[in-house]
Amino acid sequence: MSVSANSSNPMNFIIVISDSLRRDHVSAYGAQPERWASGGTWSMQTPNIDKLAAQGALFENYHLGSFPTVLNRREMLTGRSVFTYGEWEPFPDKETSMPEVLNAAGYKTMLIADTPHIFRSGYHYQRGFTGWDWIRGQESDEYRTNPDFIDPPFDLRKLRSNAQSYSQHTRNLNYARYESEYFAPTTFRRASEWLEMNATESPFCLIVDTFDPHEPWDPPQWYVDKFDPGADVQITFPTYDFWEEFLSADELRNAHARYCGEVSMVDRWFGHLMDTVDAMNLWSNTAVLFMSDHGYLFGEYGITGKSIMTHNKPASPLPLFPAISHIPMLGHIPGFTSAGDRISGFVQPQDILPTLIELGGAECPDGIHGHSFMPLLTGEAEDIRKASISSHSVVGMVAGRPATVRTHDWTLYMGAPVSDETPISITGYGGGTAVNVLRDDQVHIRQESPIDLSLQPHLYDNQADPDHQVDLVDEKPEIARELQGLLVEYLESVGTAEKYIAPRRIHRFG
Repeated sequence: MSVSANSSNPMNFIIVISDSLRRDHVSAYGAQPERWASGGTWSMQTPNIDKLAAQGALFENYHLGSFPTVLNRREMLTGRSVFTYGEWEPFPDKETSMPEVLNAAGYKTMLIADTPHIFRSGYHYQRGFTGWDWIRGQESDEYRTNPDFIDPPFDLRKLRSNAQSYSQHTRNLNYARYESEYFAPTTFRRASEWLEMNATESPFCLIVDTFDPHEPWDPPQWYVDKFDPGADVQITFPTYDFWEEFLSADELRNAHARYCGEVSMVDRWFGHLMDTVDAMNLWSNTAVLFMSDHGYLFGEYGITGKSIMTHNKPASPLPLFPAISHIPMLGHIPGFTSAGDRISGFVQPQDILPTLIELGGAECPDGIHGHSFMPLLTGEAEDIRKASISSHSVVGMVAGRPATVRTHDWTLYMGAPVSDETPISITGYGGGTAVNVLRDDQVHIRQESPIDLSLQPHLYDNQADPDHQVDLVDEKPEIARELQGLLVEYLESVGTAEKYIAPRRIHRFG
């Protein structure tokens, strides 16, 4: 059944990505802990994001697919499960991108983003867009050149990057005099201005990609004071590691408070964009999706970050626990969502492109792995897949790199075991930037080696234990084997090379 909009009134698309935004920090999703793992006792409120859920749909089971940032964007743009064949790398010329598909159907396509990785070093994730606007300055973007150097206000051993990177980011933000000049506000302002100039020339597809609340966390101080008033510590860019090895309890709480401040700032300026949609009367023919790409650990499992990535030990991709992989997506699709809808079927980033193709009447390119999620909205199906599969790239013959296999009842975390084909260590970590500049200013290639948490499989009961605290892998080996089978079946179905599947076929349960 086709659900494409009528050609006389084609549907527009606005897609907003907020990097590192956790699901449990979007208040529309409901219950939050009385005390966070960071020690914070505040509640998070996101009134503007919540408004989108109130008038549209909240997706209960949106899960990341390919991890992390760059792989996620590529998956969304291509509709393909990138972790099964790709790494953190430039956008390949041979792959068809979302804007190319929509351009051919008569759409004007625009990318407005302050996420730096998709533009830098020849990555060209803007390829195919009718227009694109990079808001410069996030993280270590070589943008501003003065002041010459800015010292971090905390011990360098607590810093994930290096002093020069910290100084560059702080230098880039040094010119902001008003909140509206910070990165996320600028991105949302530019998106609103683009709508004012272009929305009457529909159809259009606007992608807004903000790096916040990804670290460094440096919102205006009043946002931090909402959560940690009077703090005498400041942790804006902590290393990814077991937090008790390098942070005090006050520092962990402050890091989380600063993150929450950035979430609040993103919410405020997303509201500005939605006010523009409202003022321009776009709701009747414009689908709006708001989503994250992954989350972040603030003390859960004793860890800060989303992997082990620090200056004094090998990198280790971690299991993609719920705070990382179970992420928010909310949406309004005129004619198909109703106020307060809650969608329980599994949806992943690879499903965004096929959904836009169906809604926009575009031609579907060959090789797409995802599925339109429209059957979940029309009531034709309760699920569009057996399970959600989230993973670090399997392209890398090394032990670890755990995948997450989640059904409605169970979740298995499982990577490759140590073997002759998948050794305990490699050099040239591909899960992020392969070159790491250490504190002695010497350039080193990052070494990757899994810690035991990443190497061993884990099984959790989603209904009884949604936060995944009680590992049942030894008690329920038959369920673990069943989910392992789903992983292998999925890898085979999308044409993954056998050398990457083989280590994940090995029976390790019971």
